[in-house]
Amino acid sequence: MIFSRLRGRKRAVRAGTGSYLPPIPLDGGVISCQVHDEQGRLLPGAEISVVDRFSREIASGETDAYGSFLVAVSPGTHKLSVTAGGYRRTSVQVEVGVNQHVVLNRIELEPDASLTLPQPGVWTFDPTHTEVHFVAQHIGMSKIRGRFNDFRGHIRVAPRFEDSEIEVVIDAASIDTGVRMRDDHLRSADFLDVANYPRLTFRSSRLVLLRGDQWQVEGSLTLRATTSPVRLDTTYLGQRKWQGPGFDSDLRVACRAVTSLRREDYAVDWRATLAKGIAVVGPTVQIELGVQAVLER
Repeated sequence: MIFSRLRGRKRAVRAGTGSYLPPIPLDGGVISCQVHDEQGRLLPGAEISVVDRFSREIASGETDAYGSFLVAVSPGTHKLSVTAGGYRRTSVQVEVGVNQHVVLNRIELEPDASLTLPQPGVWTFDPTHTEVHFVAQHIGMSKIRGRFNDFRGHIRVAPRFEDSEIEVVIDAASIDTGVRMRDDHLRSADFLDVANYPRLTFRSSRLVLLRGDQWQVEGSLTLRATTSPVRLDTTYLGQRKWQGPGFDSDLRVACRAVTSLRREDYAVDWRATLAKGIAVVGPTVQIELGVQAVLER
């Protein structure tokens, strides 16, 4: 691990990536810490910013797979600010001396109270504030970006949120990449075959809390009469009050979700190829969802 002084530049060095602790700089010091969640579990991926006594950021980085972070700084007073999705920001002030290693053994983050889970009931997708996008590789070079314009969905929130159910139905013919000829081809039997399979349907089977605002939604997607398992990596964005047209309730929840689909899982006969054998559309399609849902009354 290369370990250098941090004079006039930002740099963060994470612990746990080598078999030894780097030497402490003779004209500086080292700060190390380990970040935990409210249940005492190690918290990887927490973002840490280090500022000096003049409030200048001198280093930044993330905790490693073991929740650890290590950085070299000049002597003096420093403040570490720790953030992670779903948790309140925590700050710690530390005094670092010359050739000193300051160990902050445990920084514990508390849940963000603003991310209260939605109350039981049926939450319906607001189509004007919900988006279903996709990204696919084109002939191994550029990317095709598109969306589905017509869909509906709902979340049946159970008393225990992990028992909730999600269903999304998408009109396959509403695919839109901004190029009419390409969209017509995508609707054809080579791809979605909308004449015979007009809808794509997702149904959840399991919701799992990973940490903070991070959830894993497991379920199945049916496309062209073929059903395959899908996992949505989901970020819960909390609740807000806002009255939109067409809804009686002003309470809404939001989330972001991403997943990757493999074309061979859905028996899609994407036969168009280049002379060199490169597929016109890559083997995977990235799906991105931005959802706002409103409680039905």
